Amino acid sequence: MPKPKAIPLVPIPTSCFDENHLPSVLHQPDPMTPEAERQARRRTCRFIEEAGGQRCLRLPRVAIATATVFFHRFYAKHAFQEHDRFEVAMACLLLAGKTEESPKKLDLVIRECWKLRRKAQQQQNKLVAGGDSPNVGGMSPNNIMSSPSPSTGGDLQMKSDEFARLKERVLLLERVILHTIGFELSIDHPFKFLIDCAQGLSKKRLLEYNPTKKAKLVGKDGQPLGKPQQNNQLVQELAQNAISFANDSLHTSLCLQFGAQQIAMACVYLSGTHAGIGPIGGKTWLDLLDGIGVEELTSISVQILELVQSNRRGVDSGQFRAIRKDLDEMMKSNRAAGGGSSQPDAKRQKVN
Repeated sequence: MPKPKAIPLVPIPTSCFDENHLPSVLHQPDPMTPEAERQARRRTCRFIEEAGGQRCLRLPRVAIATATVFFHRFYAKHAFQEHDRFEVAMACLLLAGKTEESPKKLDLVIRECWKLRRKAQQQQNKLVAGGDSPNVGGMSPNNIMSSPSPSTGGDLQMKSDEFARLKERVLLLERVILHTIGFELSIDHPFKFLIDCAQGLSKKRLLEYNPTKKAKLVGKDGQPLGKPQQNNQLVQELAQNAISFANDSLHTSLCLQFGAQQIAMACVYLSGTHAGIGPIGGKTWLDLLDGIGVEELTSISVQILELVQSNRRGVDSGQFRAIRKDLDEMMKSNRAAGGGSSQPDAKRQKVN
């Protein structure tokens, strides 16, 4: 069977992809700010990730990623004010499980997602009682499910009216999502591209650890690693970090802005610079990464770094500042070479 062609993104006018022109921001009479819209996406993406994970639905990683892309594409054409974002998340998980050949029963999806939300609500109530501002499990107090009915004892009963309503609503949303995304169910993700890129660069011996990092590479016996061992560790570290950055990218709207291969190349760049890995022979990362320009690399990298720094405590901000400095220098070199003078626009969207 021939490999299907790359699926185009949802055909929305380019102007609608600007954060200031997204449906939730333009919605009347209660528009969201771009920042609030961005946070709603991030929080619900964390919910999808946790609900699809090993403690709940046990979906494969690719199915969780597909559900997240479905979610982003849905809210590129619909407003958060029009549809409960967690009900949409349930429908995305249900549809993605079918798409990625890991189907889950509707009753199971609803039960697991309900339990996750109820747990988050209980933790939220404890924080409120303690005087803290809650943001548990990616859910703000204004977007938590209403309190479980006293008649259910806090559990969602399968024969209850609430359960029947949720089933009907999720099934309806599944159909709405399908129409919204134009029935385009085959999704390219960055993971395959970045693994291929990391392995290809390693095989060609185009990367090496910087001197400071190389001096710290020792084996279990305390002796310095040989070249083959260094190369094996390099490709493993490069791929693992890149996968982590790719997972982070799913919590942003990057899948609406750039192709999966471009995102993958940026994740490899971030992984290498974060791990002290760089090109050999005076080359630059742009010399090694195919299919991405300096503006695209900068825009993708900045959005991922901004997300990581806002979500993770204890991150090495000095490392991230060094990466940003490297990106700025690449932009300056590009402008000096006549590659354009415009600054990278993190809100600029690209439609394939």
